[in-house]
Amino acid sequence: MAAALSGCTAEQAPTKQPSSPAASSPASTPASPDPAPVASPTAEPTELEPLAETPTPTLPPVAQPTKVGGPWTPVDVTVTTTEQVKAAEALPESFRTFLASRVGVEDDAGCTTSEVVIRAIHPDGFAFGSEESDCGGGQVVWGIDEGAWHYINQFEDAIPCTEFVTNEVPPGAPGLRCLDENGDAKDF
Repeated sequence: MAAALSGCTAEQAPTKQPSSPAASSPASTPASPDPAPVASPTAEPTELEPLAETPTPTLPPVAQPTKVGGPWTPVDVTVTTTEQVKAAEALPESFRTFLASRVGVEDDAGCTTSEVVIRAIHPDGFAFGSEESDCGGGQVVWGIDEGAWHYINQFEDAIPCTEFVTNEVPPGAPGLRCLDENGDAKDF
């Protein structure tokens, strides 16, 4: 309403006519905002359009792999579309399903993942790489926990190695670096 009144003086501004004597208030002035409407017990309910919600994909449960240890397998896969994710045969099927629910999809924070680079996978149910979105990006360690793939660690700068140890991330992922107890960067 302010735009409609621009250029008007207080004397020229239109005044609201009360609908009944009880609705007017002596403290009201044309320059003060209208009070919030109060629901009347006899008023007809109004219907509002439901807000559009982004559906949360329901992913099938993922079996927790038996820990076998061993080395990480380098894969160097880059995906920017769900078609590329589905075609990435070097990745476990359950991880491809998880990534397909992320690439090109807006998350709860309003960020849309535009690119995922997977550098290595581990048979104990881990993957390491990076993720970019319209909100930024960084390195990621994903893992299977409680029957689903999750972000185990997501970071831009090197984090303490104890974070990986605490989360039982197997050592030796190619390119995964962290800070030792002295704050020096090292391969994990």
